[in-house]
Amino acid sequence: MLDFPMSSLLRPIAPPTSLMEVTVDRIRDAIIAGELPLGCKLSEQRLADMFGISRSPVRDALAALQVEGLVTISPKRGSFVFTPDLKAVDEICEHRCILEKASARKAIAFNHAALLKSLTAACKTMSEASQRGNALDYTKGDIDFHNSIIRSGGNHSIISSYKRTIGPLMALRTHLFTIMNETLERSMTEHLALLDACRRKNVEEAERLIDDHAAHLVDAYRTALAETSLFDGLSTGAA
Repeated sequence: MLDFPMSSLLRPIAPPTSLMEVTVDRIRDAIIAGELPLGCKLSEQRLADMFGISRSPVRDALAALQVEGLVTISPKRGSFVFTPDLKAVDEICEHRCILEKASARKAIAFNHAALLKSLTAACKTMSEASQRGNALDYTKGDIDFHNSIIRSGGNHSIISSYKRTIGPLMALRTHLFTIMNETLERSMTEHLALLDACRRKNVEEAERLIDDHAAHLVDAYRTALAETSLFDGLSTGAA
């Protein structure tokens, strides 16, 4: 058997991404970014026309996003972006904390430099967005911050689980910041405190801050439900 020299041309071939997977990512990102609002009706044909594809991958993508909790499909009414349930939000926050704390412990121990670099970059994005009063850009930095913790932990099973289940929480956070005017100041302070704990390799403090941060999101949502009509106007939009 001949030994061929390794080169960029002879590197392993990555399996191609399916059209359905790309469609899932596009719709998921649009929901999380708030471009498809909570409660918005989703038309398979309109989405297919927007993406320049047939309805089949859109239909399959919506079914996949239903499993993630981002889409609700009713046989008689059609497909909609999810509307949050307080109990579900509480459970997702608990799930998120378990994954983030496990990833933070591992990242601090084995991937400290990369963790700090990515968290610092995310905090910079959030700080600049906060100064501009741009809640949507702030949310994007916020998402990068938490994804950085998960990625830096290096556990592919956790990364996969986080991606599959965290979407509704990210979308809700976008809604709280952009629609309900939840303050960015407290959120920014909490992220900087978590960055500092990671920098000092204080695992116990980092875990406490992760728990507190998630609890504040649930509290903000509970307050919003009590003080406002969360779904006013949400179902009037369509995509």
